[in-house]
Amino acid sequence: MNKILVLFASEGDREAYEPIVKALKKAKASFDFKMYSAHKTPDAIEKAIKSSYSVIIAGAGLAAALPGVVAAKTLKPVIGVPCKGAYEGLDALLSIAQMPPGIPVLSTGVGKGQVAAESALKMLKGFEAVTIIGDKDEKAVSKALELLRKFEVKHKFSSEPDENSVNIVFTRFDEPVEKKDELVIYCPIISPEDDKAEAALNLLKHSSHGLWVGLNNGINAAIAAIEILNVNNAFEGKLIGYRKQMAEKFKGLNRT
Repeated sequence: MNKILVLFASEGDREAYEPIVKALKKAKASFDFKMYSAHKTPDAIEKAIKSSYSVIIAGAGLAAALPGVVAAKTLKPVIGVPCKGAYEGLDALLSIAQMPPGIPVLSTGVGKGQVAAESALKMLKGFEAVTIIGDKDEKAVSKALELLRKFEVKHKFSSEPDENSVNIVFTRFDEPVEKKDELVIYCPIISPEDDKAEAALNLLKHSSHGLWVGLNNGINAAIAAIEILNVNNAFEGKLIGYRKQMAEKFKGLNRT
């Protein structure tokens, strides 16, 4: 049976996790709710996620390390919920969305627990293909396409999302980001000259719906989509191999 893990870092994040618990109960979904800190109880987190969960929702505020720590230890999709705190939750939003290439967390907007629950339930339905909405000439799009081909994922380009696919939408913040009913991963794109601190406020403004990866991070958009396809273990072996390849790169960098 597909099961969801809901994992939060603080009882003070009740405003974010209560809507998740309520929505999953209403949908009669199988789930566990646990509360652990990435910094204070790391061993408990590792033990908790060893169970067979199909999707993990993890929420935290401030440095918001919890979703990223979880993502590093699982091959299933991780939905991160930034919790309100300083800077209107912008610090948590960036901590969750701006994961390094290859280890994605799908971030909701700040405090958007309902979005996390709805997205997790959609993922449990199971998908077999990816739809890309974006310009093939964009670097982020080409990197995503390269990975999808490497994993031999069924994919297509379209101008509209497909309800039967995991949809990756590459978007610029100078155009409207319309709410979609389909499962959508948004990858924001900006040019190098516009890559300034102030641009982060656009992510805060536009992320009221959908799931988000980091700026220009087509790699994480693709890997996150593949992890969603892996809800039913379809890509388990290939994802394990991919993780091993990333780890191998560090061996030659460490000297004693």
